[in-house]
Amino acid sequence: MNWSIVGLVAAYIAVTLLLISLNLTSLWRWWIKAAAIIVTTIFFGVTYSTINALMGWPTTQRPPGRFNLISSRILEPDRRTRAPGHIYLWADELDRNNIPSGTPRSYELPYSDALARKVSDAQEKRDRGIDIMGRTLDPKQQQQLTKNASQGGRRNSKDKQSPATDTVPFKEDGSDLSFEDLPPVLLPDKGPL
Repeated sequence: MNWSIVGLVAAYIAVTLLLISLNLTSLWRWWIKAAAIIVTTIFFGVTYSTINALMGWPTTQRPPGRFNLISSRILEPDRRTRAPGHIYLWADELDRNNIPSGTPRSYELPYSDALARKVSDAQEKRDRGIDIMGRTLDPKQQQQLTKNASQGGRRNSKDKQSPATDTVPFKEDGSDLSFEDLPPVLLPDKGPL
């Protein structure tokens, strides 16, 4: 049972009962009752549009620093419909011993040719049975690389990060994401017998 959905349904019931009580039993003026109905309607609309994370849609958040690539899908941009391309990764976060931890998660990345080539090469290895580890630069490393590039003279406008926190701050050239063969699991020392 998904407790977040149960909590959401309980919140809807509570707000609906409060609104009915407010409108049926109160002696408040009609404009206060109308404002309550409008605010509640807006609340339902906002909740409905943000509920996608509970329904299993891919997140646009940054993938973890180290992850096990389970699968990927590349959707190239469509010029006819003007749909932007996307790259989808299904990944497990890796702990310090190279063991997948937690539940797999789906990530949606913006499309670029360089990133699509990297993901395609990694998926081909994955299809041959080779476990693949992905790495993303953490924001500090990314800022340092951007700073080093700007000190070198030219600065590309594509190197800027998006200020939004829920978008993926990857560079257009895909240099923030790399793939390699998954190293073996690090087992703890068993000590003397």
